[in-house]
Amino acid sequence: MINGILLLDKPKNISSNKALYIVKKKLLPKKAGIVGILDPLASGMLPIVLNEGTKLAKYIECEDKEYLVVAKLGYMSTTGDAEGIISAFQNAKPISLTKKFLQESINKFLGPQEQIPPMYSGLKVNGIKLYKLARQGKSIKRKPRNINISSLKVLSIENDEISLRISCSKGTYIRTLVESIGYSLGTGAYTKELRRIRIGSLYENSMITLDEISTDQNCIISLEELTKNMISMLISDSEWKLLKQGQIVHTSIYKNINEIAIKNQNSDLIGLGTIIDNYIHVKRLINFDE
Repeated sequence: MINGILLLDKPKNISSNKALYIVKKKLLPKKAGIVGILDPLASGMLPIVLNEGTKLAKYIECEDKEYLVVAKLGYMSTTGDAEGIISAFQNAKPISLTKKFLQESINKFLGPQEQIPPMYSGLKVNGIKLYKLARQGKSIKRKPRNINISSLKVLSIENDEISLRISCSKGTYIRTLVESIGYSLGTGAYTKELRRIRIGSLYENSMITLDEISTDQNCIISLEELTKNMISMLISDSEWKLLKQGQIVHTSIYKNINEIAIKNQNSDLIGLGTIIDNYIHVKRLINFDE
């Protein structure tokens, strides 16, 4: 059974759920899920967790993400991207930007900040997804979210289109950031193209296309690889039995550690846990024999 993470290079013009359906049809996992949905018009890294890999989803979704973005200036979109109704930005300033001027202008968007999620998003309010309300012409008040833009680099300027490389925290809406940049420049802007190229330590060179998917384990990132930066703890078979029964196990490590990779005597990953006051507590058990 395949256990781990498949880094799919999702093509444009299909939904993330459609991509997941295709993967499941090819690999036939018992369990599978998406970590970090991409809009249909976006492409790039779509992590799909398979079987026991579903237990490590949260360790992926909380990581920073990196995108390549093409923003079109002088226009606005009802959805913030090319899927919406496009209109010219009212009283837009003439577009004549140098790379240096643009970089200096957008540097103010770096760092921790609050961002109000767009109406065209999958967030739920009172059990209803915002985009469903938006399609009905409704707009409701949304709570701002704390985000962080760690890197924002201008790659090129060509006529009314600018290419950016953006690194940001979980929960950041690139469409909203691009709109804010457009407002600040006095030109308006929407996201014409969006491609995700990194999540945490997962890079685009590990991605595969839908056509390349096979049961070959070489295309799967193992759970051991995902937890390689965690402190690991070897335990005996008797200790493993206690942990499986929901009990805690004493350890000589005196400091508290929030995340550890629990391994058997063969150094195989068998669980994730924490150390509190000299005792190992299990967070997740991993069973590769299921």
